[in-house]
Amino acid sequence: MKYFKYLLPILFILISGSLHAQKNYKKKSKSKQQSPASLLKQARELKEESPADAIKLLEQVVGSTRKKRNRQIEGEAFILLGNIYEQIDQNELALERYGQALSIVQYNKKDNASKAIIFERMGQLNLVLGNTKGAEEYFSECISWSYDETLSLICQEGLADVKLLKKDTLGVVAILDSIENTYAGDSLVSARNQARRSQMYLQQNDYSKASESFQNSINNLPNKNILSKQDYAPFAKAQTELLNFNNLSTADKIGIRSNVTNNTNFNFSTNSMVIENLKIAELFESDNNYFEAEKFVVAAKDLIDVKTDAKVAADVYRKSSEFNQRRGKVDMALNDLELYIVAKETAIRDLEKTLEEQVDIVKGQQRIDIQKRDFDLEEKDQAIMQGQLATQKIIIGLLSIVLLASLAFFYFLYKNVKEKRKANQLLLLKSLRTQMNPHFIFNALNSVNNFIAKNDEKAANKYLSDFSRLMRKVLDYSQKDFISFEEEMELNELYLKLEHFRFRDKFDYTFENNASQHGVEIPPMLIQPFIENAIWHGLRYKEGMGRLDMTVNEVGNHLIVLIKDNGIGREKSKALKTKNQKKYKSTGMQNVSRSIALINGIYGKNYAVKVRDLDGEAGTEVEVRIPI
Repeated sequence: MKYFKYLLPILFILISGSLHAQKNYKKKSKSKQQSPASLLKQARELKEESPADAIKLLEQVVGSTRKKRNRQIEGEAFILLGNIYEQIDQNELALERYGQALSIVQYNKKDNASKAIIFERMGQLNLVLGNTKGAEEYFSECISWSYDETLSLICQEGLADVKLLKKDTLGVVAILDSIENTYAGDSLVSARNQARRSQMYLQQNDYSKASESFQNSINNLPNKNILSKQDYAPFAKAQTELLNFNNLSTADKIGIRSNVTNNTNFNFSTNSMVIENLKIAELFESDNNYFEAEKFVVAAKDLIDVKTDAKVAADVYRKSSEFNQRRGKVDMALNDLELYIVAKETAIRDLEKTLEEQVDIVKGQQRIDIQKRDFDLEEKDQAIMQGQLATQKIIIGLLSIVLLASLAFFYFLYKNVKEKRKANQLLLLKSLRTQMNPHFIFNALNSVNNFIAKNDEKAANKYLSDFSRLMRKVLDYSQKDFISFEEEMELNELYLKLEHFRFRDKFDYTFENNASQHGVEIPPMLIQPFIENAIWHGLRYKEGMGRLDMTVNEVGNHLIVLIKDNGIGREKSKALKTKNQKKYKSTGMQNVSRSIALINGIYGKNYAVKVRDLDGEAGTEVEVRIPI
């Protein structure tokens, strides 16, 4: 036990250390996690060299942005996925990814730039797939959303390509004229326009104007400008259509290709130049001009470098081997054949690698699709749950309103009933008072009648004088719900004086008020019926002189009024009642009891009356408790 006091500090240190270590571990873990923006940047860098790795990174980007709902980065990720599919000529898949990107960026009303880019790419893909209606729609959307001049130009040129595909000559001319007016002075724009005009003239079977426009397009190219794939497309298409024109001679075809290879403004990539020279060699060979054909094969062979496509290089080495063999140069032919085999094997490996990459890309995309589907299902579930919750909230709200309305209705109904009940009780209370007043007056008039019967005029006059004073007080107080305790005591004292005057040979009385409280209010005629009852039913029938004592004392929060008489008592009084008296049902005491009950209920008071027979002697004691 002596070591127990050291146990708690040791446990505290161990727990604190453990929590601190967990906190540091979480910080390190968070620091190792890359942000979606960083992953997206790496994916862009890997897009060309390793598209499969780029898609793996994009899988992480889509997963993290879905959880945190970063629509901007998520949209950019799907745009990049579309770019990757375009890169490997999976146009339909690319179109699908752009559609997914569009559905994401549409939530961001301010991201018009991304919308325009997506519309442009979807227009180009629909154009490649031959869907002119879709292409025209997307290019038009691109123009309406784009604030970038270059992108807007690309989409206008896209619309021109749509019109060319539809052979809408007037539409092509209108768009090309508009572009030339807007971008006057831009030689590259002018060159592309001329290439498209060449295609338009070929559709009209005007080879002369088509050839002239094609030559102008090449001449308008800016010096030493390396053409992008998109820039080169209109020239390649115009060249292909010129080469396929009806009844075109080999010499004309060679001239068309030579115009491209010999023009210094046409800055081809090495791979493109190798292909062009090989195509010219094949044209000379088809015309049995092997000498010129071999020159272009040699030129193509000399251009081959590490960046040249292995398949293209294999075709050149094969053709070179054939020419060397024809000329009897066996060693050179064998050497070319070996180079052909090596290039072919490289091409096969490249093809296998490309197929593997495409498989990896498809697998990666499948994972993204599964992930997206799971998130979409989760979102739908959440939407359904939110919808159900919203419906439940509406139902609960409506029920709450109905409940509150019902409560309000029942509250006002209860309040109304309570007020009506209170009004009825007040009316009943006044009714009881009106019943008590005639009862009191009747008894007083009997006293006057008694004096008159005895021919005691003087006593009758004196009694009537005091009685009139008492009646004024009674009638005045009967209009009020409450009077002061002092007024009630004055009324009772005057009443005692009158009754003693009439029955002075029957009882004596004492009236003692020891209360110091002022301002206490009580119902009128609360105490008088008990005094009257003591005199008329107790002392009046007593043989000999009786006594009535009335005292008021203050006990705690109450005034205690005691009315004590030594009359014949309640039991004997009942036995002495005459036959007529038994037929008459006295209401004095009953009305007082009912009045007290009503007052307690209406005003929340706590008046109480106790009546008891005195022990060991005849008589009754009434105790009235009045709350202060």
